[in-house]
Amino acid sequence: MQAMPQLLSDSWQSLRVWRVWMFLGVQDIKARFRRSAIGPVWILLNMSLFVVGAGVLYGVLINQPMKVLLPYLVTGFALWGFVVSSLTESGWAFVNAEGYIKQFCYPKQIYLMRTLVSSTIILLITLPAIIPIQLFFRSFSIVGWLLAVPGLFLLMLAVLGHITVCAYLGVRFRDLPHAANGLLQVAFFVTPVMFPAKLLQERHLALIYQVNPFYYLLEVARHPILQGELAAPETYAFAGLYILLVWVFAGLVARSLDSRVVILL
Repeated sequence: MQAMPQLLSDSWQSLRVWRVWMFLGVQDIKARFRRSAIGPVWILLNMSLFVVGAGVLYGVLINQPMKVLLPYLVTGFALWGFVVSSLTESGWAFVNAEGYIKQFCYPKQIYLMRTLVSSTIILLITLPAIIPIQLFFRSFSIVGWLLAVPGLFLLMLAVLGHITVCAYLGVRFRDLPHAANGLLQVAFFVTPVMFPAKLLQERHLALIYQVNPFYYLLEVARHPILQGELAAPETYAFAGLYILLVWVFAGLVARSLDSRVVILL
């Protein structure tokens, strides 16, 4: 019973030393692109090339106009990458920080926030890529971007919950990141990332996305950006329910493994 108060205390202390995990998160991005000529721009370039290629092909295959499909793809890929990183790369959050954990007395939760910072930076690089496309097709709406803020906040809460679960379990089960990566490749094809959900409705396959929590996490941020209005109320409700379940599970996992992290490393 004493584990939870200690865990909450450590979490609060980690928020107070926000400069530490902000610095570490930024340094992770810098280290990733050290000596690169264009640095993080490679993330944007690689995504743009893939989206343009996939957009042209899928536009022909599913008979969707580029004005609709390209913004959908760019937004979907940016948000999906954010979710995927929270379930794969976060499995190494404590493992990669082993030296820090064993040498410094900072609360372990700063390494969770560190992972969130680096993932968020990548999102901030990729998501604005849709703005030039919207300007070109004259579909840009500043109101839509403002309305997307609550959805992005919900998405970040879900991602931090994912990071917490996977970081703790990743210390105990070192195969977890590899397994998660394989499962997410399957999830990618049944989540409306590359195709609008209405196509599944038209083919009487709506159940595929209706029971998929990732769809709601993407939609609460994507719909306002693309449509200039809030998503349906039930979308926020399902996203909120999923986040609640994730955080309940995260609390149970953290309470069970927090005191054993140093031993397991």
